[in-house]
Amino acid sequence: MTADTLTAFAGIAIAITGFSGVVVALPGKTSEKFTELERLNFRILLQVSSLALFFSLFPLVLFPAFGTDLGWQIAMLVYGVSHLVDTAYFSLKTSHVITRSATQRLAPIIGVAIAISQLAVGALGPTQIIESLYFFTLLWHLAVAGMGFVKSVFASRDKDETPGDTAENVQPNQSLEPDA
Repeated sequence: MTADTLTAFAGIAIAITGFSGVVVALPGKTSEKFTELERLNFRILLQVSSLALFFSLFPLVLFPAFGTDLGWQIAMLVYGVSHLVDTAYFSLKTSHVITRSATQRLAPIIGVAIAISQLAVGALGPTQIIESLYFFTLLWHLAVAGMGFVKSVFASRDKDETPGDTAENVQPNQSLEPDA
């Protein structure tokens, strides 16, 4: 069950990462034309989904070499350190944003709390608790990546629409196509 669950998480992370590339390519802009905030959101999206992918597969590599119990412990400790570094990076990258959203203000606090939990449980906890927290953290990263993906889809869609382009603003017998 553990290997199946981890590979399912890896598949979800791969899908989010792949579809994120499509979302980035849809507007047809070069990287220089994206705003700093758009680039940051895409980078965070790819970073979080890549973390989820890596840590979905990491225990499967450790189990044959170290056994299940020690493999979970090593995986949790490495994941905790990585989560702490990722949280610090996110905090530094969003600290200059003047109007940070509630999510951007809460994410570092939640990230540090989860990372400390990972490190404490990884160092002292029994295997069942380590495994449970590990799965919770993977789900957390997949949810964050999924929400970032949805946000990116709607952000790119909203930018493509201008006030005159929506169906609500079209009069009867008026076309959405521009006059030629």
